[in-house]
Amino acid sequence: MNHAMGTLESTVLRLFGRRGEVRKVESVGERYRLVTICGEELVERAWTVGDMIQFSFGGWESRAYTPLSYDRVGGSLAFLGYLHGNGIGSAWLESLKIGERCAFVGPRAAVNLDVVPRPALFFGDETSLSTAAAMRATAHGENDVSFVFELTSPESCAPLLARMGLERATLFRREAADGHLDAVERHVLETFQPATRGVFTGKASSIARLYKAARRAGIPARQITNVAYWAPGRKGLSGVQR
Repeated sequence: MNHAMGTLESTVLRLFGRRGEVRKVESVGERYRLVTICGEELVERAWTVGDMIQFSFGGWESRAYTPLSYDRVGGSLAFLGYLHGNGIGSAWLESLKIGERCAFVGPRAAVNLDVVPRPALFFGDETSLSTAAAMRATAHGENDVSFVFELTSPESCAPLLARMGLERATLFRREAADGHLDAVERHVLETFQPATRGVFTGKASSIARLYKAARRAGIPARQITNVAYWAPGRKGLSGVQR
């Protein structure tokens, strides 16, 4: 996210953002937080599975997360946050307390998982797990979806994946200089069928490589949706659909 865009989005958050309260915070492993936000301003809001919410932390800083579930009647939503590093989003997740107030915009469009046909292939990483779990809320659920993740520690993520219903996912351990992406690329291209719809999320450079490989293999651009959540050295990518 460039500075001008960050300034604009932060201004929108301050002027038009909704208010909510943290109802529940659960540590799931060392680096994940399962968070439930509630509030009157979440009652009967439109939500499409795959939408995001964007939280403001004051100043020009904001971070976006994908709800894995939303209760329109009760006015609450839940999302899984990853403590990605030492940034403001990770610090916020780590310090969250029940009853804490928060400001956010959304839910708003990011990627419409409701319209992803089957079969589908979902690629992502630690930042994508909430989005992947959200597919359970679509009409077809996670049926006929091949999940593929690049992870720093597949072993530590295994219990979380099982809890999210993603225990059958194919996992690749990150290697130095992205050495693992050769194997990821081969697996993705072998899994793609003529009717497969790809949803590529997570690290921008990984998505770009897989997208280019798919296009070289003759897979039409209309069958692939790209949503970048982060890139080294860039703050707060909010997810832009190709």
